[in-house]
Amino acid sequence: MRKMNYDLSGGIFTLSTPTYSLSVDTAAARADVILDGTAFARLDLRSAVNSFDGEKTITDSEPERPTFAGLNETDAGLELVWKGRSSLWEKEYRLICSPLRFRYRLTVGGDGRVDSVNYFSGDLSSPYHGSEYEFSRGFYPCAPWKNEDKYYFKPGEKNHRWNVLMIPPMFCYSFGCEGIGTQLALGLAARPGEHNFHSFDYIPHTDKWDTSFYLSTDQSGHTSVSGEWTAPEIIGYGARDEFDAMRKYSEYYFASGLAKTSPSKLPPRFWQGPLACGWIGQIMRGYEEKCSPTDFASEKFYEEYAASLKANELHPTAIIIDDKWQSLYAPAKVDTGKWPDMRGYIDRRHAEGIKTILWFKLWDAEGFEDSLCVVDDGGAKRIDPSNPVVIRRLRESIHYLLSPEGLDADGFKLDFAFFNPIGRGFTTYSGKYGTQLMYDYMELIYTAAKEAKPDALINCSPCHPYFAHLCDQARLHDYSYGERANLEVLEMRARLFAIANPGKLIDTDNAGFNTRRDTMRWLMNQPKVGVPDLYSLTAYRDGVLTGEDIAAIAELWREYSERIDRMYD
Repeated sequence: MRKMNYDLSGGIFTLSTPTYSLSVDTAAARADVILDGTAFARLDLRSAVNSFDGEKTITDSEPERPTFAGLNETDAGLELVWKGRSSLWEKEYRLICSPLRFRYRLTVGGDGRVDSVNYFSGDLSSPYHGSEYEFSRGFYPCAPWKNEDKYYFKPGEKNHRWNVLMIPPMFCYSFGCEGIGTQLALGLAARPGEHNFHSFDYIPHTDKWDTSFYLSTDQSGHTSVSGEWTAPEIIGYGARDEFDAMRKYSEYYFASGLAKTSPSKLPPRFWQGPLACGWIGQIMRGYEEKCSPTDFASEKFYEEYAASLKANELHPTAIIIDDKWQSLYAPAKVDTGKWPDMRGYIDRRHAEGIKTILWFKLWDAEGFEDSLCVVDDGGAKRIDPSNPVVIRRLRESIHYLLSPEGLDADGFKLDFAFFNPIGRGFTTYSGKYGTQLMYDYMELIYTAAKEAKPDALINCSPCHPYFAHLCDQARLHDYSYGERANLEVLEMRARLFAIANPGKLIDTDNAGFNTRRDTMRWLMNQPKVGVPDLYSLTAYRDGVLTGEDIAAIAELWREYSERIDRMYD
């Protein structure tokens, strides 16, 4: 790496690059991160690595500052090293500085099960701990389930997200300061195979007048250390805004080899849509007939749906059969009571030039014996996708569902990724947990699907570059029908999905189908965002969509399809 200009005198290390500046008190192990002349954060370089002894969490205390062990010029950049000792571990801290970013790395030595890594926490056993800050707002790129707009938070608020719509999100924060355009990004970057956590939390702390923060992961005892372990590192840099921060985070994953890149090529035509899904239609029929929407995941319903689409001059490239065509979720076998001849249905659609995508429920243990499952701390039973028996059965099921020798379906819409088991009271066969267990599960499905049918479409909802090569079409996921801003909510989500999955298709997914205006406003703007996707020919609150509405959708689809078709001429 080209030589960088820095100064180390009187125990103070200073460095200025085009994207950030640092002033590091090496004796105090404290780093000021400076952007546009303002110290956004004064990071305490001590990080508590709490452990789990099988029954309780043990707090890692570190009252003594680590000792500065020197500065090295390496190919990766300027590297400052500290060595210390906490109540649980021998520790080594490294701050690696390059022109684009700094990287913070923690290695612990000893034996134990990691419960959490608390970055920049200082001494957690002290009443005052954490790192000082000057930023006044934070951004985290994960849409919450209950409040669609709350990507932003105040620095005095804890930020913990249940990853239900973006599974997982990009584990990166962007912090803004009043009166300053540049933002500070702090992102979590784990090596392949070591994303053994669910969340990346922002935790504020107040002690009298003192306010501070730190960032925390939740390994929950599923990462075992015997000897030495290096935690996922933190990368820090300046960004123009929160979207630039996320883009740089995603680009780092690809550039550093933490994420795989996918070849850039024109996808199979049917992936581009338009698509038609039956889920909202199933819901409406359930309301009408006072029964479960899953009762209408049937051959009869979907034959009627296909006929209605055709009668209204709506010509999807694929129809998505939604929840619950299966007799039991885990084995993913066809419910022959609802589907006397699913292969016949799929063949009839193929004859019309329409593919069939099957909704696929992740994690649900229905139909699998207890030995193939884990029970999370909430008491929910989930399949263990690392169990060799589960792996074999999934491969067999996927081959049957997709291969021409079986049903000859054309792909999966993966759902309920948020059922990923959470807690300390179980162990998977592989020992993997959280985001890593989710990755291994999705890799299994993706690989098996492509073996059965190379052009099978995998529609799913990860919003993190680590998963990008396992996602053919990123699904924007559910829209809360209590909202009245479908376009704005899903446009925002699409922007983040596109950053995490560069070059991949975006499934615009369902409208709210609550009020006609909100529904139509989204449906008529879907092509601007991604692949059009219609979930029903009726709305709920305002009654059926009008004939004029359907005609407008049909014309929009026709123009969209003609534009896409020209790409394949």
